[in-house]
Amino acid sequence: MDIELIEIRDFLAGQAPFSELPSDTLDDLPKKLEVRYFRRGKTIFGLGETNTCLYLVRSGAVDLYGRDESLVSRLGEGDGFGYPSLLSGRPTQNRAEAIEDTLVYTLPQAEFDALRRAHKVFDQFYSEAYAERVRHALGNMREVEGEVAFMTAEAGELVARAPITTSPDTSIRAAAERMRDERVSSLLITHDDALVGIVTDRDLRNRVVAAGASYDAPVSSIMTENPITLAAKAFVFEVLLTMTHHNLHHVPIVADDKLVGLLTTTDLMRQQSANPVYLVGDLRKQQTVEGVAGVAERLPQVLRSLIDADATAYDIGRIVTLIGDAINQRLLRLAEQQLGPPPVPYAWLVFGSQARGEQSLHSDQDNALLLSNDADLGAHSDYFDSLARFVSDGLNACGYRYCDGNVMGTNPKWRQPLKVWQGYFDDWIVRPKPEALLNASIFFDMRSIYGDDGLFEQLHSRVMRQSAENQIFVAQMAKNALDNQPPLGFFRQFVLDRGGDHGNTFDLKHRGVVPIIDLARVYALAEGAAAVNTQDRLEAVSESGSLSRDGAANLRDALEFIAFARLRHQARQLKKGEQPNNHVSPDEMSPLERRYLKDAFKIVDSMQSALTQRYQVGRLG
Repeated sequence: MDIELIEIRDFLAGQAPFSELPSDTLDDLPKKLEVRYFRRGKTIFGLGETNTCLYLVRSGAVDLYGRDESLVSRLGEGDGFGYPSLLSGRPTQNRAEAIEDTLVYTLPQAEFDALRRAHKVFDQFYSEAYAERVRHALGNMREVEGEVAFMTAEAGELVARAPITTSPDTSIRAAAERMRDERVSSLLITHDDALVGIVTDRDLRNRVVAAGASYDAPVSSIMTENPITLAAKAFVFEVLLTMTHHNLHHVPIVADDKLVGLLTTTDLMRQQSANPVYLVGDLRKQQTVEGVAGVAERLPQVLRSLIDADATAYDIGRIVTLIGDAINQRLLRLAEQQLGPPPVPYAWLVFGSQARGEQSLHSDQDNALLLSNDADLGAHSDYFDSLARFVSDGLNACGYRYCDGNVMGTNPKWRQPLKVWQGYFDDWIVRPKPEALLNASIFFDMRSIYGDDGLFEQLHSRVMRQSAENQIFVAQMAKNALDNQPPLGFFRQFVLDRGGDHGNTFDLKHRGVVPIIDLARVYALAEGAAAVNTQDRLEAVSESGSLSRDGAANLRDALEFIAFARLRHQARQLKKGEQPNNHVSPDEMSPLERRYLKDAFKIVDSMQSALTQRYQVGRLG
């Protein structure tokens, strides 16, 4: 292939949806393209013209203008345009103008239509609007769920460590010592790197101790020769069947005739221990903080198993939050066992992601104590201070770090009677100063998870009523909600962080998830909607009509896609033994994933623009 055609092919291979085409199709495409050059200021096609090709920007930049000459979109390298008129068979609905000297590839309509007919992913990409593309991508991300995903996982994926081996002439005593030192229940016997046998704890009991065999005899005299093995690509279901059929507790795993490790019934049970139901059940049995912290250590494994099972980001957030709630509740019960019953009724409040049911790994703790108005802050202070410190220290031991802003029940300011809390919210809503708006982003996402729910309901219902009645406060919250904007530049290219520990990445939490959380909170407060979860808030305000059903549905899909991309990134980090964070490099995504993520960010951007118009507030540049 000519060097120029190779360069074009390589460029196409990095752009969605061409990146999803078969290799031979990509090889053939460059010969069907035409290269065209447009000088800055040149109109590529006008409004209402007949269009006969798909345009793909190779270099430069193109603006699309609507009927009123308003800017519809600014396109850069890799972006396609002109396809709506190809799909509809109608004249163009926009005017396209090169705003820089621009090079484009054009694909004739006949070839465009042929690719659509032959390749479903190509057709879906161009035939769906960006909101629909995000929705379709979500559908593709989770075709396997729950137990099916576990049973169809490959055996090699569950092997946790390199095989522990010894030679056939090793003494029984030395073999037993090796098993003790390595803390394993079996030893694989190899000769010239080939597996020849296996010795287990059961063999040591039955064939050595019970039979009175010499400890100095070679281990080959008690091993099971030529043990049953399974391929690394065998399903976990096949491993279970093999173990059950042959009454085995250990199965060596091989790949290309090379020993890669061992699977035991304990390994498989450990996978099931990642089931959140079992974990919560174990939490309720713990009688010490150390015991609770030990169970909490399994939380990363739960997260990985949920992601591997393609659970939705919504479901994962709810499950991780339920586990977080269970940890809080167990610590509170242990505190009451140690300190005695509370002197007056109280409610343990949580805020932020835990309140919304959107908690992730290594969240910090945001909590408070809501006390009955009967509380005597002098006489009862020591009890509630001790309770808060017991729980907060316990949460820290479980991986929920202390709040940097000191929003914890250990802070006397956030350990107050109902009437004081009501005064706090009155002040924040009626006099929305910068500090009040910062507090609103934390405290207006709140939930009671332990104690007297009646106290919380008195506070929450009053807050929701007041926020809906004070539109100045809501307008200030709307202005605040525009501080975090999606990382898209003018040319729909990702805007990446520069320098520091997270250079050439973007923050999927603060620039992807948080903008949607902020939008949903504003609409919910304006309506006085009681829902706290972001997805539930969007559903509630769409039903009331304050946000269109399409707008709410698009935001829900964008949130799900961005949140799941963030979770998958964190799961990859956990698998590598790294501390999970929110900073993702576009390079770790496929071209199609990058394009879908841009679509999701575009939805957020358009909804922020709508909020700007509704409340007549400015956006940050």
